[in-house]
Amino acid sequence: MTVSIGTQVSAALSQGRGHLVALDGAGPGYTLGPIAVASVIGIVVVLAMARRRLLPRRYLGVSFTVFAVALGFVAVAALSPGNGDRRGLAAQERTPKGTPVLRTLALGGKQVGVLVVPGRPGPNLVAVGADDAQAGTTTLRRGERRPGGSQSWIPVDLPEGRSTLRIATGGATGELGIDAGDSAGAPLTALATADGPECAEGALGALVAGGRAPLTDCPSDRLADRDAAALRSTVHFLAARGARSVGLVSDDSARGRAASAAVRAAAAREGVEITAAGRTGHPLIVTSGWSAATDAALAVESGRTVAQGVYLAPWLLARSVITPGAGQLIPLRFTPRRAEAMAYVEALADRMPGAQPTGGGYEAWQRVRKENPEPAPRLFAISVAYVPGGMVTSDGDGNAQDGAHHHGDESADWLPSGMISPVSGPLKERTDDDPGT
Repeated sequence: MTVSIGTQVSAALSQGRGHLVALDGAGPGYTLGPIAVASVIGIVVVLAMARRRLLPRRYLGVSFTVFAVALGFVAVAALSPGNGDRRGLAAQERTPKGTPVLRTLALGGKQVGVLVVPGRPGPNLVAVGADDAQAGTTTLRRGERRPGGSQSWIPVDLPEGRSTLRIATGGATGELGIDAGDSAGAPLTALATADGPECAEGALGALVAGGRAPLTDCPSDRLADRDAAALRSTVHFLAARGARSVGLVSDDSARGRAASAAVRAAAAREGVEITAAGRTGHPLIVTSGWSAATDAALAVESGRTVAQGVYLAPWLLARSVITPGAGQLIPLRFTPRRAEAMAYVEALADRMPGAQPTGGGYEAWQRVRKENPEPAPRLFAISVAYVPGGMVTSDGDGNAQDGAHHHGDESADWLPSGMISPVSGPLKERTDDDPGT
């Protein structure tokens, strides 16, 4: 046993720090844990042999030294600033099997975030924080950018139990140990659709907040009560300002169908006609997912669609949707530039470098941290402004802050080159007892 374990330990030690990428991404059960356990057992065996004088002293001394050095290696690797003291690695080591995985690898001279959702056997969606990323367990598959997310998105099938996920970017390749468990659970069909990034970003928000629960559904699987209420309030807001017709862009997801029905029912109660998006210049309500909403905003920006404001569903606070200059407004139950929401943005940037904050990610963060959203939504206006030499941003309450410099999409902010400012008080719904406006 001494020769076998000693050989393995020597091989691990001889590779040097440059070959520890796999260690950085693996939980203790994959690399550091077995070395530590084997070292302790080896030391105990050596001491027992020494007491019984079963081997010459020089062999016992060499064996004891090998095991002691190995144990010291584990301690240094676990406590070094680039390893054990990183909050990301501490969270990695607590990731239960069969749950979403968030890790960080040193690849191509930078820290690259890797997200695996749902982390169970079968189809998974992998997000890598690099433009040229590839991933796979056997054959590497090239990723692609998708609306709403800033990462490279790669579908990967995971086998049952433990496996090694290979990540390549910037000419470098790293490995992550994944334990997917032995149960595929209920299929998350949204991951294979345009709504996949939104589902993954919600899981990311929960992970950044410290959540470790399995992912059982995706946001597009249903319309949340709070979102339905916000949509009804938006229709009431428009009707109170004289809108007699509104356009509607939705999709065929379960949430999209329910949202469309909620908007149509609210419009019927308010005496507002629902029409398709076009060139009539009425307000446009968008209740689709990120991809179709991005297309709708770009169409308004380019003039292909004429609208008196684009009213977004609450889940559409995503960079690709709000960046086009389309006069977007969105009902939110939080203020993006306040300290509570910026804490999520900063934690996200720390755990997933380059990731962009989303409304769904922040809601997941709030749920894990048991933070309550505001009881009623307010309508926020989104404006993109490029000012030579500097930027003026809003603190969320309409107060200007001078000298807040941003640097494009790399900034850890909701909208680095613009403002998200409230333009209404708490929105109200029309009830059955309300005579209307």
